[in-house]
Amino acid sequence: MSRRSLVLVAALAVAVMAAALFAAGGSAAAKTFKATSTLDGEKVLPHRLHWAASTTLAPNRIAQVKFLIDGKVRWIEHDAPYFFGGNGGRHRNYLVTSWLRPGKHKFTVRAIGKNGRSATDTVVARVLPAPIVPAPLAGDWQRKIDTSSAPKSGSPGNPSGTLTPSGVYRIAFDRKWIFDTFPCDTSPCRWNAKTGGGGEFVSDWTPATSTFAVRGPVTFRIFHDATDRLGGFWCYEDGPAAKYTWSVSGNTLTLAPIGGHDACGIRGFIWTGTWTRVS
Repeated sequence: MSRRSLVLVAALAVAVMAAALFAAGGSAAAKTFKATSTLDGEKVLPHRLHWAASTTLAPNRIAQVKFLIDGKVRWIEHDAPYFFGGNGGRHRNYLVTSWLRPGKHKFTVRAIGKNGRSATDTVVARVLPAPIVPAPLAGDWQRKIDTSSAPKSGSPGNPSGTLTPSGVYRIAFDRKWIFDTFPCDTSPCRWNAKTGGGGEFVSDWTPATSTFAVRGPVTFRIFHDATDRLGGFWCYEDGPAAKYTWSVSGNTLTLAPIGGHDACGIRGFIWTGTWTRVS
């Protein structure tokens, strides 16, 4: 083989090797991607805000997006847009911080591609103390309710089909949330998907001296619909919002929506009236 031929062969080999390395690098680049969060740049979080994730990878190539707080998975979304607490179309859930201790926390979104690769974005931000509950209102209350005239499932007052069996309801007010407990119709008490019996809701609220504002649910973990008593929400993931007056006389609490109407009719039906202190 001539010297010229040897030079050509060597040049060809270098070109082939360079092309292979470029292809490998390009392939690796195609498999990597980035994740971002709407919390990016935040230093102090408000009481309530949307927490959404986005990626540079197309949604059809994303298997799931995990939302972690202090390293623990608190929510998983499989479909875009990726919102903490769920994406119910135009009714998108909020991150409510009232259940977190005041101080700094680590908020992470981890997007996992269908190829197994992942991208992570982490923000460290401070959470403020939840409002103090007025002493007369704090604690646990109950009332017996006949729900035969409650707004029907699928009606404007009960659009998401909340099931409300007749019986004794309990409501508790603390700094984290308003905690509703539905009547139990099984023994031992468990979630009854056919009647709504045994269900538990936690709602976002802001208390004041003689009023309080309420919105949607407080999401703090993944719910398992088939087994969890604690899960669900009144009407929609984002509310609707309402304001109530409250007054306490002895062991009796009276609740009433301001203006005489709660935009979430089924919530208003259950809450409006007099309650007796349990603790």
